[in-house]
Amino acid sequence: MSKKVLEVSETEFISLHLDTLIVRKHGARITLPLKTLDTILITNPYCNISVPLLNKIVENNINLIVCNTKFQPTMQILPISSYYSNKNYLWQIRWTDEQKNKIWKQLVKLKIINYARLINHLNITTDDNIEKLTNYYTNVVDGDLNNCEGHAAKLSFKLLYGEDFSRSQKDDIINKYLNYGYIVLMTYVSRTLIKNGLDNRIGIFHKSFNNHFALSCDIMEPFRPIIDYLTFSYLIKNQNDDFKSYKKDLFISFENFIFPNGKNLNQVIDMLVKAIINNKINERDFNIDWS
Repeated sequence: MSKKVLEVSETEFISLHLDTLIVRKHGARITLPLKTLDTILITNPYCNISVPLLNKIVENNINLIVCNTKFQPTMQILPISSYYSNKNYLWQIRWTDEQKNKIWKQLVKLKIINYARLINHLNITTDDNIEKLTNYYTNVVDGDLNNCEGHAAKLSFKLLYGEDFSRSQKDDIINKYLNYGYIVLMTYVSRTLIKNGLDNRIGIFHKSFNNHFALSCDIMEPFRPIIDYLTFSYLIKNQNDDFKSYKKDLFISFENFIFPNGKNLNQVIDMLVKAIINNKINERDFNIDWS
């Protein structure tokens, strides 16, 4: 049975009783067993949450996301210690440049092939553009020194959202949808990394003193096309600027996107992290089924 996503948008206090989340709303008392929850999304900026509940949320590996007054995710609660020993962390801090470059090459190739399959599925391109994406995929080298990832993303954005679209336009409605989706996706990856004993701050390609989610930014790359597809479906295909419904469908898509191995996105993120740790990435396991 799929676990639930709980959005806290109206109530001003959520607490814990035994292993049950308590929501008080308009004098009523609503209870939800923590074991049934995958994610708690707090969109009410005035909501209070009890410390015992926070501890139980972490203990149950529930993804807790807090949004600001503009409904943009600004905070994620993560445990200090993971469910693993320090083995994976010690492996991570010993990464050589050669290892990181090989991993990044595989992640970039996964991202490009998922873009190519999406563009082909939507039938919004020509054979020439498919050939370009194929060439970008073929020409990826260790460390992606020729920036095939950037070229493929730029072409895919142009095909999905038009010639004039730019990721640098902060007030653009498309970027609003993309940014929200990417941040939520990043929280799911972050949770999985912590669960597997890895340090989010130690990235493969993304490196910045100000980025505390560098590794999440790396690992999420092959799955970004899912956010791009959902944004395209709302704003381009259906001309439907309904951000509230988009947020709901975003979480549903994480359950419904099925990969060739029959697993959903949550499961596949965990598979990819473990595959990187074990140096056994099978590309076919991470190809998105757009049908």
